Amino acid sequence: MKPLPLPQLLQRNRVMVVCSASFAYLLYAALTALVDPPREGWAALANPKNIAAAVALLTAAATLWQPRHVQGIYAVTSVGYLLVAILEIPRAVAWGDMPMHLTLWLTLNVLVSYLVFGTRLGTGVNVVSVLTMLVSVLMNGPVAPSNLADWLTAVIVMGGTGLIAFSTVTFIEQNLSADLYTTERLRAARKDALTEVLGRSATEEELERSIQQALKNRAPLSIIVTDIDHFKRVNDVHGHGAGDDVLRSFGKRLRRSVGGSGGQVGRWGGEEFLVILPGLARPDALAVAERLRAEVAGEPIAGLDVTASFGVGSLRGAEDNAEDLFARADSAMYNAKRSGRNSVR
Repeated sequence: MKPLPLPQLLQRNRVMVVCSASFAYLLYAALTALVDPPREGWAALANPKNIAAAVALLTAAATLWQPRHVQGIYAVTSVGYLLVAILEIPRAVAWGDMPMHLTLWLTLNVLVSYLVFGTRLGTGVNVVSVLTMLVSVLMNGPVAPSNLADWLTAVIVMGGTGLIAFSTVTFIEQNLSADLYTTERLRAARKDALTEVLGRSATEEELERSIQQALKNRAPLSIIVTDIDHFKRVNDVHGHGAGDDVLRSFGKRLRRSVGGSGGQVGRWGGEEFLVILPGLARPDALAVAERLRAEVAGEPIAGLDVTASFGVGSLRGAEDNAEDLFARADSAMYNAKRSGRNSVR
């Protein structure tokens, strides 16, 4: 099975992280309620811990429903958790207690925020969260020195967790950027610089791969070799710039016509192109070639009236190889040339 690209893997991991943290909080809320049942009865549903549990449940459900929007979902979740902390901190300061449970979950949220939002937005979210917590503690003071020491400890632990998460996510982002750059370079190297269809070596690779896949699946495979008629005349009369425009537009027209059905187009050399048609036997490939011929002849290409000749070759069996297949299609294309051009063979 083909491995997923790194951006897709990162998105999948974001979904897993958010769901894991949300379900972990739900488990915490349920188990602590069983071990130490609330004395307030049903009124306990309105306390900050249970409000946070409702936020966690909605977060998990929304993320599983719309995983592509996990960052937006967790942005709303972060606001919800921050409001819960604002409700909980005055109660804790008034009691003179250190809300250990709250600070543990806020520390976990620091890590989750970096993994979900990345370094820039994650830093913003976490700085706002820590500052809100500190301001809330100071505004609801005075705080006993021993209790203040506990709060400072929590802030330092959250800050240390944030630095570790920041370094880890920075490493991930740097590697992701390098992978994207390498992928773009490889993709560009596979293309013909002028026409932006596959280049010669990439076309040969795709042809070999398509043959192996067709033989493995016992499926038909056909190719079309096509050559622009009287292309030298285009260069001689209109100049090489016009010739380049014709080649570029010709390749684009071929790609647009067969790309939606899984066909691939490559420039074999000069004004000659190769079209790979997985899953098509010779009769269907001939129909495709005739359609391409009519499209080329029926409308000017780069402002010039040009035609092209097409030759079709189809895979015959396990004894066939790329050279045999191409030779048959190329021979058929030259038969079309000898028959007056602007035709399919």
